[in-house]
Amino acid sequence: MKGIQKITRLLLILLALAMVLSTFAACTTDNEGDVAATGGNEDSTEPINDGIQHGGKWDGWALDENGYIMDKLPEDMNFEDEFVILADSGQQGHFYATEEDTAPVKQSIYSRNSTVEERLGITMIWKFDTKSNIVKLSEVDIQNTHEYDCVVSYNLTPYSMANKGYLHNLKDTTNLNLEAPWWPEEFLSSMLYKDQIYALVDNASFGTVTNLSCIFFNNDLLEAKKLESPYDLVNKNEWTIPKLKEMIKDTYEDKNGNGTPEGGTGGDLYGLVTSTKARITSWYYGAGLRFSYINDAGELVFNNDVEDATKRIEAIVDLFSSGDALVHEPVGQYRMFNEQLAYFYLSVVTMATYMIDNGISVNYGVVPNPKFDSSQSRYYTHVPNTHDAWYLLKGVKDEECSSAFIEAMASEAYRQVNPVFFETTLKVRYAPDEKLAAMYDIIRESITFDFVYLYKSVMGSGIDEGIRECILTPETKQWATVWAGIKDQMNNNFQTILDVYADRAQ
Repeated sequence: MKGIQKITRLLLILLALAMVLSTFAACTTDNEGDVAATGGNEDSTEPINDGIQHGGKWDGWALDENGYIMDKLPEDMNFEDEFVILADSGQQGHFYATEEDTAPVKQSIYSRNSTVEERLGITMIWKFDTKSNIVKLSEVDIQNTHEYDCVVSYNLTPYSMANKGYLHNLKDTTNLNLEAPWWPEEFLSSMLYKDQIYALVDNASFGTVTNLSCIFFNNDLLEAKKLESPYDLVNKNEWTIPKLKEMIKDTYEDKNGNGTPEGGTGGDLYGLVTSTKARITSWYYGAGLRFSYINDAGELVFNNDVEDATKRIEAIVDLFSSGDALVHEPVGQYRMFNEQLAYFYLSVVTMATYMIDNGISVNYGVVPNPKFDSSQSRYYTHVPNTHDAWYLLKGVKDEECSSAFIEAMASEAYRQVNPVFFETTLKVRYAPDEKLAAMYDIIRESITFDFVYLYKSVMGSGIDEGIRECILTPETKQWATVWAGIKDQMNNNFQTILDVYADRAQ
């Protein structure tokens, strides 16, 4: 088995290299040596988050044959047992594949899973079910069966269970190394509180990377209107909401000639389109708005700064206040951009793979969500609700094996899935120009999380719905008024969660 896995992994690496070389040859242009084209310096297209560093933070970590950091799990683990995973059927493609799957990314997922089985001496048994049934089955398991060795699901699912005391504190596990590069620091700094963390999101998994929020733009439409390249604006720290508003001014066109502004297939041309109502969330997180943070005293604090929130929300309202922007596409995702009916289009990274796989020929680029203004310290990338969370149920039968499983799955994704999907497929094979790789790195390193957002099942949806109302109907809804109506409830719900953490810390 071990020899087969080594051969499989070598073939994947050779396949990835071949794809890189063939695509690079096809994309080479006359200015391939232009340093500015790669973002400002010779190293700007090098991976930012892959952890390939031979000193500094990663000094002392072992490297594999390809220069990727190895985890610190013992080499002689052999649990000799079936390992049962309860998994969300709606996200099955993120973490499961079969030997018959031929796509390179699917092959890398299959190889990752097979490698983990071999390393730990386990046989994976996947039990797929719906999002709603995950909670019900977990409750039965905790009370009676203890059948599931691990759960992986939609990322908001675990927190209602955590609040009820159904989940194992992953900070107290034997084999999880939260200092490893596959665990996002931003996630840990947002969710690790009073030495407690109840779910983990790894930054190299297919589910996480495909769901990074970003802005697609149509190069041909921008050039025809003689608008500045968004790539250049990012590199000059001028990619902001006010700048985007300036760029989309007077871009609306009544393409179908019926005199009525309307989006959708065969509709009108807009300067800016947000793919769905759910994606509105990406705008205010991109603008630096947070609902919770850990202060200098180490306390998790609810953000009650209505003045700061108001100015950021008003900037988004102002962006969508003209007739040049459509706040959501009425016919489903991607269609207006694919039909070249949008200069800018807010969606997620997976849209790039969709366009290529479906033969859609749009000359596009991708940039991060714009900043609120140029003084904002960094870009922020929201990860919508469709990425994956790993967790253990209370009373899990073998904590040592289960924690080793989560660590191994994340670290092997970092070494096997990430190089094939992010570094090769997305940044090279699916990149229409040589500048895009640096943008994907910025998008990925800008990932952000919010405790209040992930605990939405306990907090309630008042904040999200309130902000959407302000953006969709600004003539009747202003944030200060909306916030006044939900403030007490939100603070009370937040305090309830903190009380649970405090009780468990004693």
